[in-house]
This record gives sequence, structure tokens and C-alpha cells, in this order.
Amino acid sequence: MPWCPVCKNEYREGIEFCADCHTALVDELKEEPPAESVTPAAFADIISEEEQDETEEEERSEAARSPYHTYRDSAMQAEDNRTSAYMLFFVGILGFILDILVFMNIIPLFHGADTPRYFVCGVMGAMFILFVVFGVVSMRNSKILQIQARSEDTLLSELKKWCLANLSAEQIDEGLSLEGMPEEQKYFRRADKMKELINNKFLNLDQGLLEHFVDEYYQELFEEK
Repeated sequence: MPWCPVCKNEYREGIEFCADCHTALVDELKEEPPAESVTPAAFADIISEEEQDETEEEERSEAARSPYHTYRDSAMQAEDNRTSAYMLFFVGILGFILDILVFMNIIPLFHGADTPRYFVCGVMGAMFILFVVFGVVSMRNSKILQIQARSEDTLLSELKKWCLANLSAEQIDEGLSLEGMPEEQKYFRRADKMKELINNKFLNLDQGLLEHFVDEYYQELFEEK
């Protein structure tokens, strides 16, 4: 007698397809193999592997939980802008002087018609003037960054003073349950707590500056022991 392999229904001879699921009928049903039994030891191994996977996933999630904010030292930026300004001034002024000498034909680079000399000297003169303008902008930015650098130094001093009085290694580790954790995970747990406590005390902090400070203060507390 034909059978439906899906519905397990028996049909009379001559019928080729199942009336319910339209599957082609077969002459006999194959017996399914019995399900493999799981021993208690194997079951414990499966649970252990699942717990380990969950722990690793939790560690990866915790490591990626707080995005890294780039910190740019205002003092270094001020120095870079000042150096760029000096270079732009030097190239712009020297080039403009040479351009005038060529335009006045004191340095004879052009022969014959004066039109190419006027055109080239005009374009080059405008370019060297832009160099000087960019130098002025860089110098102005350098002065602004110097003011910011002094403000950052004052803020960092206040943060350091407050942390020395309120954030000892024992106070940071209190309630974190760090026993048995790898050092990398301990760092993230401690750093998150430090940033939370500092943010509660000092509002509207630049997060890049805060992470820079926490990293340095963490090394003083935990990595120099």
C-alpha cells in the first residue's frame, strides 16, 4: 500500500499523490532512527561550553560598550599650528619677493613677449599671498589653542586633586567583583566606574580629555604597584 512520507497517511493502490500535501507517495515508510541519548557528563559539557560562550560574548560586549573618544592635546596642536604658520610665512614672503623680481625683469626668466610674464607672475603672486593668509590663520589658531591648553591644564589639575582625595584603588574596586577576571576586563570595569564618578562631579567634560586622564590615573593606581 502506498504511504505519504510527510503526513504518514496510507492510501489505496493506484493513488500516486497525497491529497493533503500533494507529495508523491512511496511504497513503504522508513523507520526513523531513535534519538541519541545524552549522558549526564555530555550534558554537563554542553552546558559548560554554552556558559563559556556566553561569558566570552559578555566580555566582548563590555569591551565595546564604551566607544573610544580621540583626545587631541591642545598644546601640541598649538605648536603644530605655530610651526605651520612660520613655514607658510617663509614660503609666501620669499616667493612673493622672487615673483616681484621676475615681474620687474630683474630676474630674466622670460624673453620676448611680456604677456606670459604678466600672466605667470600674476598667478604666482596670488598663490604666494594665499600662503601668507594661511599663515595668519594658522597663527591665530595657535593662539586660540594655547588658551585652550591653559584651560585644559587647569582642569586636569582639578581632576587630579579630586581623584587623589576620592578615588583610591580600594574605593574603585569596591563592589566590582573583579576576582578571577583577566586584566583587560578589570581595566574596562574600573575605567567605567572612574568615568562615571568623575562625570557626576564634573559636568560637561570632553570625553576624549576624560578618557586620557582616566588612562593616566589608572596607570598610577594599578600598574605602578
